[in-house]
This record gives sequence, structure tokens and C-alpha cells, in this order.
Amino acid sequence: MCSVFDVNDDAGIERFLEEYGVHHPQNMIFKRRARPTSEVSIVTARHDQPEIENAIWHLYLERDGNSWKPHKKYWSINSNWKKLGQRPEYRRSRCLIPATAWVESQSGKNPVEFSWGENHSPFFFCGLYKTWGDTLSCSIITLGAHPATKKYHEKSFPMIAPQDPSFIEEWLSGREDTTLFEPFLHPDIVHGEEPLMVQPVKRATSTEYSGDKERVG
Repeated sequence: MCSVFDVNDDAGIERFLEEYGVHHPQNMIFKRRARPTSEVSIVTARHDQPEIENAIWHLYLERDGNSWKPHKKYWSINSNWKKLGQRPEYRRSRCLIPATAWVESQSGKNPVEFSWGENHSPFFFCGLYKTWGDTLSCSIITLGAHPATKKYHEKSFPMIAPQDPSFIEEWLSGREDTTLFEPFLHPDIVHGEEPLMVQPVKRATSTEYSGDKERVG
């Protein structure tokens, strides 16, 4: 599962968003080691154009007085690809989550940071969102683990949007036919021309590294 990720403002996120015609980049939340249940930035097209909105990173919420908070009974920062067919959000409420890196560990031990290329190239996680009045929530879709990443995290790998404007448009379209996404429901350790890189960190939430960066696979 993906449980910590970065959105680094030194990595050209605004230029990246502009390439895909995403509006309101000034609303981006930049942070290192974004954690579950925190507010993060997502891209939706629910107002007929791709735009940055902010959401609670936990798909299911519950009432908390006049506001909303993560639901105690339903841990939902990730959505497993095997259950996507059961989720109405997959058919109607897909989103993208801008990022520059993410952290995984093996049963809570030996955490590592994954990124694309030497310079943390920006990318999109594929995700789902829900609306709760004026509040949005989201989750990151997780796929099965790639053979080359199982030694770092044996259970899963996040779904990364390909560098293809037509995919981005279809993903955000809200069209209910999801069959065209089936070829993308498998992990890939190449993103455009950028290889997947991995580097050990001292703790999952730490920005201190404990080893050298190397190419995966």
C-alpha cells in the first residue's frame, strides 16, 4: 500500500500540470511525506475541466459536528484494483493525485523511497474521490506488486498514470465504461523514459536517507 508520498515544489509540478491543461495550479498543497488522513491535492474534472482541488486522503468519511473526518471503521487510503468493479467511484469519480515520490516498507521495516528518474520527475497516482457536501476525499489505487519491487514491498504497487494526454482525459472524463483501463491495471517500472529509482530512508516519514539511490530492476 502507498502510505506516504511527496509533492515537492522544486520538481516542476506547475510545468507538469500545465502540460496536461490542469487549471488552478496555485491551489496545490506542497509537502514532503504527506500522511494518510491529511489534506492533499487532487485533479478532478467534475466541473468540466481538469483542475486542482484539495481532499482528505481517506476515501470514507463520517460526520464530526458540522464537518467531516476519516471514518474510524473503514481504513480507506488505498483502493485495491481487484475491488474496483464494485466501486461506483471507479465508474464515475476518478481522480489523479500529483506526486514526486512515495515511500514503502516491508511489514513496517526497511523503508525506501521510490521516484522516477534521478530528479524526482512529477507523476500522477490514479485515484478515486468522493464528495461529502463541500468536502472531498480520495484514495490511491493499488495494483499487485511488480516482480522487481517485491523485495521492497511484497503486496502492492500504486497505479501510476501513463504519460499520455488521451489516458488522462479518459480517466477524468467520468464515463462509466472502464474496460479501456484494464490494460493499465498492472504495475510498470518504466514511466515514459524515466526508470524507477529506489533509495533507503531512515524512517518512513523521515526525509533523511540511509543509503544510495539505485535503479530498480
